[in-house]
Amino acid sequence: MHHLIYMSTAVQPLSDAELSTLLSQSRRRNQLGNITGALVYGDGRFMQIIEGDKAALDELYARLLTDERHIGLVKLADKEVAERSFADWSMAFRPLSDEEFLSLEGYVQPTRLNLQPLNMSAADALLLQMMRSFIMHPPAAG
Repeated sequence: MHHLIYMSTAVQPLSDAELSTLLSQSRRRNQLGNITGALVYGDGRFMQIIEGDKAALDELYARLLTDERHIGLVKLADKEVAERSFADWSMAFRPLSDEEFLSLEGYVQPTRLNLQPLNMSAADALLLQMMRSFIMHPPAAG
């Protein structure tokens, strides 16, 4: 099992309809390729974790590099993992407000991290924990 985490910037802000179309396309393709994951969009930026067979992820990442909807693709993690983190999600999705998305880049207290996967670096585990946190436990509206 392999996972890949990346960030990128939308060329232009996406409407709810455009995000819905993107999500539907991603879910269909991911199901065919046995790929699972999660996508976060906010402040004009994407953060995504995809997981599956390495060859399938390499093929998907190559398509992402040529996708004209975003620029500045930066790979944050690309490695083998023991198991899927989003096994039940062909593509989980959660839009974030600008403030919520910016908090992804903020400090997270080490005592709040769940660093269970043994074969991950601390940075990979932090990224995974942020994705899990924002997809599975959205912040309360303020």
